[in-house]
Amino acid sequence: MRITGGIYKGKLIETIKGQGVRPTSAKIRESIFNIIQLDEAGTVFYDGETTMLDLFAGSGIIGFETLSRGAKRVVFVERSPRHAEVIKKNLQNFNSPETKLLISDALKALDKINDQFNFIFIDPPYNSDLYELVLTKIQANNILSQEGFIVLEYSSRINMEKIIEKTSFKVYKTKIYGDTGLSIISAL
Repeated sequence: MRITGGIYKGKLIETIKGQGVRPTSAKIRESIFNIIQLDEAGTVFYDGETTMLDLFAGSGIIGFETLSRGAKRVVFVERSPRHAEVIKKNLQNFNSPETKLLISDALKALDKINDQFNFIFIDPPYNSDLYELVLTKIQANNILSQEGFIVLEYSSRINMEKIIEKTSFKVYKTKIYGDTGLSIISAL
């Protein structure tokens, strides 16, 4: 996979191929950053101040895209040691001292994180029931900054609005791309 924008545009990111692996496509990544990007310079949300949490990181491609677009700090959370090794290997090719990799279950990691983030990306396995649990933990542990936002990637067959209604988040924008849905949400 290649980074689609920012200072590392075109840089190749190593991924793991196989069953159960579904890296976010270039089209979806570009859409995410077109929605959240503030200016033509490629900065994301806050110029030089973006702090990003990449839950269920997999290959880490969204975190790497965020770094490429000027994020100050990215924390990757991935429970698979195999995927975590790929993220570590890819991190060696980035000049960013403020990155961290947590090899952990996402729900357990959310109980250990003491920081706030203004950009959180959530993309668990599509067939999981983790969306509501993760959103509830983020809210309970005050992990999203007051002016921050969350991007959810999910199967378009999931009724994400119903899940979000059970939390105190509000929907900013929803887009459907074939079998993939994206919702950008924020605190009320």
